[in-house]
Amino acid sequence: MACALLAPEPATAVIPADSSAAVIFVYQHIGDDSGVRGNLSFSQFKEHIDELKKGGYNVLPLPKIVSAVRNGTHLPARTIGLTFDGAYQNTLEYAVPLLEKAHMPFTIFFASDALDNGNRTTWNQLKKIKKDGLASFGILPASYVHMLNRTTAQNAALLNQAIGRYREMIGGTPDFFAYPYGEFDNALKKQVAGYDFKAAFGEQSGVAYHSEDMMALPRFVMTQEYGNIDRFTLTASAMPLPVSDIVPTDPAIKNNPPDIGFTITPALHDLSKLACFASDNGQLPLTRIDKNRIEIRLKHPFTDRRTRINCTLPDETFTPGQPPDWRWFGMLLTIPSINDDTGDQ
Repeated sequence: MACALLAPEPATAVIPADSSAAVIFVYQHIGDDSGVRGNLSFSQFKEHIDELKKGGYNVLPLPKIVSAVRNGTHLPARTIGLTFDGAYQNTLEYAVPLLEKAHMPFTIFFASDALDNGNRTTWNQLKKIKKDGLASFGILPASYVHMLNRTTAQNAALLNQAIGRYREMIGGTPDFFAYPYGEFDNALKKQVAGYDFKAAFGEQSGVAYHSEDMMALPRFVMTQEYGNIDRFTLTASAMPLPVSDIVPTDPAIKNNPPDIGFTITPALHDLSKLACFASDNGQLPLTRIDKNRIEIRLKHPFTDRRTRINCTLPDETFTPGQPPDWRWFGMLLTIPSINDDTGDQ
């Protein structure tokens, strides 16, 4: 079921990627006052839902979005997908009633061990949410762990356990997988692709569209620090910034600082206002090669385990005097050798 308020359709897509594009959000903790990382206050989340209700968006079920992205079929303008990682009790307690009242579909990704151990929402609660008709489900590995620091065999065990418990408790086979912390490398992505998932999701910012890697679809992470209503509105109206020939070729980097580069689709002509930012370095210097090749040459190494690179470009069709919509491309680069003191969630 889609949200009832439908946005007006543009006459034509500006570039082909726009016709099957969707912004997907991921939430973790909502209304948790314990200071846990990844929390979003209840008041902020309510602002998000109110904006989606009144702002001319199309909140669609994730299965419908994934099918359109995979097949290149049309999605309405300002299509939004809502996902929740972790199946945290307080998150669903606050989020589900608002979503059901607004008739907005959503997808919950869960780690089966946490449900089996009674640390999160129960299986019965998930089954009840499923009966209400708006929810779909995807899986995390059986335990919410840093998969990049596990062996292939260990990750296979985590995946097999999660899929097995899904079949036993929910029924059928899970269509969707989410990487814990958004971390993956090419080897893990290939391993995940060996299962029957229709899509796998990271936590790199960006807009999903046809021709994207279905085993690494982007999502905008909403947390207290980055979830104010202005940023939510900005990202909810984001458009694709299609790129190719991405460097580094593997998001788990071995050279620090890494060489970064990408080629922007020639369908976009004016790149003069392109800007890229790093989560720990601010705005980055860009080198433009030929017409559409962009390279970022860093002088200092990353110090965090995960660094986000976000590149934005105002859409060429904006109306003078009105704020433009932004095209968005993001990367999440991980250095597995750097410990994450927060531990597993």
